[in-house]
Amino acid sequence: MKKAVISVGHSILKNGMCTSASGVVNEYQYNKALAPLLKVCLEKNGWKADVVVCPEKKFASKEEEKSYKLPLINQGGYDLALELHLNASDGTGHGAEVYYKTETGKAYAQRVQKKLAGVFRDRGAKKEDHLYFLNGTKPAAILVESFFCDNKGDCVLGKDMKKVAKLIADGIAGK
Repeated sequence: MKKAVISVGHSILKNGMCTSASGVVNEYQYNKALAPLLKVCLEKNGWKADVVVCPEKKFASKEEEKSYKLPLINQGGYDLALELHLNASDGTGHGAEVYYKTETGKAYAQRVQKKLAGVFRDRGAKKEDHLYFLNGTKPAAILVESFFCDNKGDCVLGKDMKKVAKLIADGIAGK
């Protein structure tokens, strides 16, 4: 049985500030709610899945997030690490994109992107080498930007979290 870890991007710092983007929806809150739904969908597809969320109001800066997450992920014996994000721009950007670094990550990214592109504008699976999540994880890794949190149309499409979770899980499982 393959094993995945779902990381919720960003956190809430000691001072109460959220490190994520916010627009029509808040990126961190959305993905914190999406992660357990994605876990269930992955398990229905025959995967074992864990969720990693940074403890709230523990860290003084966003740099501490990676010091918390990466050891948990790298010691977990996972086949795949994925981090959930939402994109942001000036309200005009829209669509989904999935980032990867390795060839194994590319295969997962392309499948997830294909599923998300059935609902959201297809911004593509993209190779990236400057994101700490992709650089710092031992298992194959992808970073999923499901849609733009500051685009009203995208947020309407992303409102059905169970559907978004199923799209991502089915992409991972190759369904």
